Amino acid sequence: MSAFYISDETVNAPAAGGVGVLAAGGEIDYAGSPLLHERIARHIKAGTRHLIIDLSEATFIDSTAIGVLVGAVGSLREACGGTLAVVCEHENVLKIFEISGLQAAIAMYRTREEAMSALALVA
Repeated sequence: MSAFYISDETVNAPAAGGVGVLAAGGEIDYAGSPLLHERIARHIKAGTRHLIIDLSEATFIDSTAIGVLVGAVGSLREACGGTLAVVCEHENVLKIFEISGLQAAIAMYRTREEAMSALALVA
């Protein structure tokens, strides 16, 4: 079992409202998902237009975390026409995204740099 953790930052970018980055790691389940939701909401309320969720260090996500990410896509679109990108490289977590079909709704990247480059194009 690996403990859940989360950190956030704002990256200076030409996008209106900037690009927010949340890094979450460990096991993101029903216990950690409310904190992930709260941090995402905080970024949206602060005017973040594009948000990167970096799950590079995540070892597991469950359906509650998937629900939070789906909700974030809708909230960003509704609030400011924004976008969500997820960085993920752990095969088990990628498999969960694949099984859930979430890859069709959320842009997935292997590195944070790839996600930043893609968001620079839509800004």
